[in-house]
Amino acid sequence: MTSNASDDPYISEYPPDCNVDPDIKALIAHYYKQVDTKGKHVEYSECWSEDGVLIVPNGKEFPIKNVHYGMWDGVPRRLHRPQKIFPFGTNANELVIIGTVEYWPDGGSYKKQDMAAQAKYRRNADTGRVEMESLQVWLSA
Repeated sequence: MTSNASDDPYISEYPPDCNVDPDIKALIAHYYKQVDTKGKHVEYSECWSEDGVLIVPNGKEFPIKNVHYGMWDGVPRRLHRPQKIFPFGTNANELVIIGTVEYWPDGGSYKKQDMAAQAKYRRNADTGRVEMESLQVWLSA
């Protein structure tokens, strides 16, 4: 695995022999920063394609618009650490993300969970930007 040595929790390791589009790498780091920052609703939604879908652990699918607002109910602070990322081959637009998420909930105690996600990205034909098409998330109990 290769990474940029850093204390930045959003810098991830990648297999050394797989090429991942630098724009996808940048979007992954940017996305998790927006997820973890209260009030970044617009910035969060801009990481997604217009028809992007988030699939949460209970199997429910949500369109992206307004999802970020609900993420902050009862959780004043969170930190995702996307530690290792495995592409589905060289130059793939589909990846598996392995890491952790930490929560500091209102009226509760600190909680840390392992997380895994399957993400698909695509380049917007109009803007040229890489956007997230779908993200399915799993959390440990």
